[in-house]
Amino acid sequence: MAIRLQLDAQDIFAAAKARSGLGDYADDALHERFDYLISLFNGFGSIREPDYPAAVEQMTETVVKRLQVARDWAETPAILEEEIVQPFFVLGSARAGSTFTQMLLAMDDGHRTPRYRDVQHPSPPRGLDAAADAAALAEQNAYVDFMVGKSPRMMSAHPYLDQRGEAEAEDEYVYSLDFDLAYPLWYLKVPSLPQSLPPRNPVQALRFYKNMLKQFQWKTPTRRWIGKGVIHHYIPEAVMEVFPDMVGFWIHRPPEEYVASLLELLSLQYGPFNGDLYNVRPTELVAQLKAGVQHILNNPATFDPRLHHIRFSDMVTDPVPVFEKIYDAHGIAFTDAYADRINVRMRDPNYRADRYGKFEYSLEKYGLEKDVLRREFAEYCDRFSI
Repeated sequence: MAIRLQLDAQDIFAAAKARSGLGDYADDALHERFDYLISLFNGFGSIREPDYPAAVEQMTETVVKRLQVARDWAETPAILEEEIVQPFFVLGSARAGSTFTQMLLAMDDGHRTPRYRDVQHPSPPRGLDAAADAAALAEQNAYVDFMVGKSPRMMSAHPYLDQRGEAEAEDEYVYSLDFDLAYPLWYLKVPSLPQSLPPRNPVQALRFYKNMLKQFQWKTPTRRWIGKGVIHHYIPEAVMEVFPDMVGFWIHRPPEEYVASLLELLSLQYGPFNGDLYNVRPTELVAQLKAGVQHILNNPATFDPRLHHIRFSDMVTDPVPVFEKIYDAHGIAFTDAYADRINVRMRDPNYRADRYGKFEYSLEKYGLEKDVLRREFAEYCDRFSI
């Protein structure tokens, strides 16, 4: 029987402090969150001995990056005095068109969304050192190439990866650097990578996220940030507490469409990296999604006027009137130039969703039926007219 090993939180953190020389910036709370993170990995499974060194190395490097951010904020406190004004947030289930929406919103004048290279190489912030910026982009390009090399069908599932290190990042990618969430892109070389759960303390996680936006814009002034999270729809009250002036774009897609797509994506995003530990069960996933939908329907924050509910079909057919209505509701100018940019992008064959081949998925492959899903999610479908 092959030897399998568990990650050691204390050893990894000690190695990161020794390598970086930044141990003074690690407080007890950060240690506790990292211990929690490692417990999620160890609870999911153990790592085969040949894979263990690379897993520990990636974990160690991630801790180093977190310590570098802590150093930046301690040595340059003005970073945290940056202002984040009226950000837009895209909410909704994975595979509901959220990245598409994020991409289009980021095209307006002065708008910006976190990119992979910003997130995984946050120190120094972009704009301070041209050589460091170039190295960060090169490293992130190589990392995306590694991911796609291990899971080639990711390109048809998520064609935005053709931007490599400049691909649009999810907000969970950003705030998981504070170790209260296991987000896959930090840990693709760790086979015991579990699927993401909502953070234990969503407000704390989003405050860290807000500080990271300040880090990103320190030397690259930004008029408005565009965030996108696949967990935000479960914690909208936390998003609105941390960003009280936010505007939400909540996309709703029929479950019979996104469930099969999500199952197929998970097999690509986790399967090649988990190896024999991969164990997503379709019926369990559907039960989890149904419980999540009930939480959404029962949560008064879902219906806050700052959150605008959008049908997926409307979004992908003609996003201009969808956006214009929401802009108008908040007194934000929606310009003809922006509308033109959106329409040009929608017609551009270089941005077709199937530019790397049609992403194939089916309910039947996973033993699921459309009519059953419609019945299971009937209240949700009726409430949002999907």
